[in-house]
Amino acid sequence: MPAPKKPGILGWILYAMALIAGLAIISSIVQSITSWPASKTRGIATNQMGEGVAGYAAPDMMPFGAPVESKFMDAMIAPSPMLPPPVGGGSTNRDLEGNVPEPKIIRNGDLNLRVADATEAMAAARNIANGAQGFVEQSSVSDTGTGPRTGYMTLRIPAAAFDDVFGKLKALAVVVLHEETGAQDITAQFIDLEARLKNAKAEEASYVAILSRAGDIEDVLMVTRQLAEVRGRIEQMQAEQRYLENQTDLATIRLTLTEETRFEIPSRTWKPGEVLRQAFQDLVLSLQGFVDFLIRFTIALLGLLLPVGAFVALLIWIGWRLVKAVLRKIK
Repeated sequence: MPAPKKPGILGWILYAMALIAGLAIISSIVQSITSWPASKTRGIATNQMGEGVAGYAAPDMMPFGAPVESKFMDAMIAPSPMLPPPVGGGSTNRDLEGNVPEPKIIRNGDLNLRVADATEAMAAARNIANGAQGFVEQSSVSDTGTGPRTGYMTLRIPAAAFDDVFGKLKALAVVVLHEETGAQDITAQFIDLEARLKNAKAEEASYVAILSRAGDIEDVLMVTRQLAEVRGRIEQMQAEQRYLENQTDLATIRLTLTEETRFEIPSRTWKPGEVLRQAFQDLVLSLQGFVDFLIRFTIALLGLLLPVGAFVALLIWIGWRLVKAVLRKIK
C-alpha cells in the first residue's frame, strides 16, 4: 500500500489560512455574546425617545458591562409619539398631535424719512410705539452742528400692530426716502424645537426613574452624569424657544429721521469779528507751517548733498591723478 503523500508548501499555507479564519469567527461570536447586554441598554434612549433622539448614546458615560445598563432596563417610559405625515402628501408643518399650528412669523421693517424736525419726529415715533404697547429699544441723534440733524431709532412693537404702526410712522415724513418690510417664517423650526424639547424631557424622566432604583454608588454617578447632560440640553432649548417667541411676538422697525436743510438768519452767536480773528490765526499758522517745511527741506537737502558732493569730488580727484600719471608715462 503506497504511503500517504505529505502536503506541500501550498497545502500548509491553505491550512494556516483556514485555521486563522476559524479563530476569527469564534472570537467574533464570543465578543457578540459578552457585549449583548451593554449594546441592548445603549439603545434605551432610541427606543424610549422615538425618532426625535434616534441613535443617541454616550459611550464614554455608559461603558459596556456597567451594572446600570443591565439592572434598570425596565425603568423606561413609553415611546414618544412620532410626527404624522402631512395629509395628502403636502409640506404643511404639523405639531406633535398632527394639528396645523399657528404660523410663527418674524416681521421687521426699515424706514428712512425726511422730516421737518428730528427731535419732534422722534418724540412722535416714541408715542406711536408706546400707544401700540411697544417700546423704543434704542435711539440716538447725530448732530454735526453745521448741518441737519439725523435721529436713529429701533422700535419693538407687537406683531399684530406692525402694519398700523408702520403707516403712522410714514405719516410723520415730509418725504419717504426709503421703506422696506420683510418676514421670516420659522414655524418648522419652532415645531422641531418643541419636538426635541419634549423628547429631552421624556429622556430626563427616564433617567430620574433609573436613578430612583439605583443602589450602587457607581450606578448613581453614571446616571447623574447622564441626567446633568440632558438637563443642560433642555435649558439650552428652552432659552432658544424663549428667544424665538420674543422675535415672533414683537416686530422690529428700524427708523432713520433726517431733517430738511433750512436757511436760518444770523443769531446772537454769529460774531464776524471772531471769525476774522480766527481767519488771521489760521493764516499765521499756515505760514508758520510753510516756513517750518522750508527749514526742514533745506537741512535735509544739505545733509544729502554734502556727502554726495564729497564723494563726487573724491572720484574726480582720483581720476585726475590717474590721468596725470598716464600722461607722465607717455612723455
